Amino acid sequence: MSLWQGLQPRMRKVRKKKKNKPYRLIDHTADIGIKVYGKTLKELFQNAAIGCFDNIADLDNVQLKRHVRFNIQAPSQEELLLLWLKELLYSFDTKRILFKDFKIEELKATHLIATAYGDKLNLKKHSVKEEIKAVTYHEFSLKHGKSGWTAQVIFDV
Repeated sequence: MSLWQGLQPRMRKVRKKKKNKPYRLIDHTADIGIKVYGKTLKELFQNAAIGCFDNIADLDNVQLKRHVRFNIQAPSQEELLLLWLKELLYSFDTKRILFKDFKIEELKATHLIATAYGDKLNLKKHSVKEEIKAVTYHEFSLKHGKSGWTAQVIFDV
């Protein structure tokens, strides 16, 4: 049985406005889109992960009790960002850890070593917002500019 079956009535459809988020929601039909920012590429990778999990659940009650280490290789920077988010979602789906904090220990053009920190999902304690099924390539972008890095990611819900 899926974690999400039977949760629809308890899911929050209204997202609380929080100031100073490292991403912003973008309009996208039937899916969730985020535009992510970072002064550095490491910061952008952290912020993309925050944007993903902040849309899965309210992270206010998530404690940093557990961690998972990631060592990821990809053929390009763009693929590395997408694979990072895919690995985080896979880890959430299989280990039921709701991640809140991310430490990028090493980041090269095609290699990432990072640790994600969070808490075992507890439906009595954590408020679920949306099921993210996948990270998509649709409208994906990763760009470097004068003020830093930006990325756009669409999540299948």
